[in-house]
Amino acid sequence: MLIQTAFSSLLFAALCAAFNPSRFMAKPPIFSQYDYETRYFDVLLDHFTFVSDLTFKMKYLISTKFHVPDGPILFYTGNEGAIETFAENTGFMWEIAEELKAAVLFAEHRFYGSSLPFVNDSFKDPQHFGYLTAEQALADYASLVQYLKSSVKDFENSPVIAFGGSYGGMLSAWFRYKYPNLIAGAIAASAPIWLFPNMSNCAGFYDTTTRAFSTSGSTVCTKNVALVWDSIRTVAKQHSGHELLRLMFQLCDPLPDEQKLIDYLIDFLGTLAMVNYPYEASFIGTFPGEPVKYFCKGLSDAVHRDVDVDVVQRVATAVRSLTNYTKNQSCISLEGDLPGLDAKAWTLQTCLEMTTPMCSNGEGMFPSLEWDPVVFSQSCFDKFAVRPRLNWSAVEFWGKNIKTATNIVFSNGDLDPWSAFGVLTDDQAPGCNVIRIPSGAHHLDLRAKNELDPADVVDARQRELQHIKDWIDEWHAKPKNLPRNQMNVDVLYYSKLRNDAKFF
Repeated sequence: MLIQTAFSSLLFAALCAAFNPSRFMAKPPIFSQYDYETRYFDVLLDHFTFVSDLTFKMKYLISTKFHVPDGPILFYTGNEGAIETFAENTGFMWEIAEELKAAVLFAEHRFYGSSLPFVNDSFKDPQHFGYLTAEQALADYASLVQYLKSSVKDFENSPVIAFGGSYGGMLSAWFRYKYPNLIAGAIAASAPIWLFPNMSNCAGFYDTTTRAFSTSGSTVCTKNVALVWDSIRTVAKQHSGHELLRLMFQLCDPLPDEQKLIDYLIDFLGTLAMVNYPYEASFIGTFPGEPVKYFCKGLSDAVHRDVDVDVVQRVATAVRSLTNYTKNQSCISLEGDLPGLDAKAWTLQTCLEMTTPMCSNGEGMFPSLEWDPVVFSQSCFDKFAVRPRLNWSAVEFWGKNIKTATNIVFSNGDLDPWSAFGVLTDDQAPGCNVIRIPSGAHHLDLRAKNELDPADVVDARQRELQHIKDWIDEWHAKPKNLPRNQMNVDVLYYSKLRNDAKFF
């Protein structure tokens, strides 16, 4: 059965929750496990026209604890959220900093966290949010690199290594594509750079999620989940069916439409596959180790297809066991943090240039889902008065022809749903390095080491570290960059902007 047309009107929530699952996203930590300074950099609002010289304050986190003169800068290209969350969950960078004698820097993406160009008006209309593009964000990062290298003597000849996971991994790869004069190499972890229209099979995300549940849970579990979609609709048709569903899932609010619950479950299952780490983690919500296995333990024996209430109850119990894993959530909100600014920013990006076609053929554990570009475009226009440039990313970010790219590690976990849109074979990027992690979830290799890490993740980190060392040596073997007295022209320019700008 094809998903109802109503799903298209909910596509924003589905895409946002899948790629940026904000309804489950952990809040930025109050106390950090790492030692860094929080700073702000005045960066141009528009890098590509001369219409305005307005600036805004971009947040970045920096630690020079282990840095020596001309030692490397490990630069995280911030993605769709407050930058502190990524700093806390990218322990690999912190752990190798001492050995590399490196500075560690996390830059916040414009329109996320507190890096809001127009503060509360940032999402007011296209005249404001039209500056939310990956190109502008990359130029922000390039400007910050140039500023630091020209104004801090110890950074003058420091090689910069970009890091990122998920959308941040896409950005780190593109950072190397577009600014090889500034970026010596990039670690692009779980980077679905080919998620755009006509680049990959739109069913890849859900197919890989089904495989992850089958591998980490059981095939019986996936078969039981596959039954729940029709069962929810059947229960909903009963007298007081929506109220029964609310009670079974312990929802916080009345359920007006069963489709809303179905969309939530689809997002939730995709999120579990993404964060199927071998130990407890609090990245996208707080979940136990091996959450897919945890979810499936109550769905490990067959159920009768005609017992719809039993099917739904089993799934509801499994969901509640995870949403209330910390014992501090008395009910499930289907809205979560979706009204928040970060969720809105990512929704906007999908309507501008980060369009993410996602569909399902109904052959795995998910229902059939259609993705209609015409309907999606109209939904964007109705909501934001903009239409997506569906094919622009294939031009701007090289499409699938990346054979001339160099010094990039593309790492992917085979059980990560987003690996379906990633670089998986050496021949796809012969100038780069492809690392497959058979037991890996979403950018597990960027996380801090843990005694429960599988051997293939440990090996991936070692290989990544060696590539980083090679890039650093290669950078230092080249002629020195532009003398500081020439680069200081921009430093003076930015200083003038800071003094003259009256907009902020």
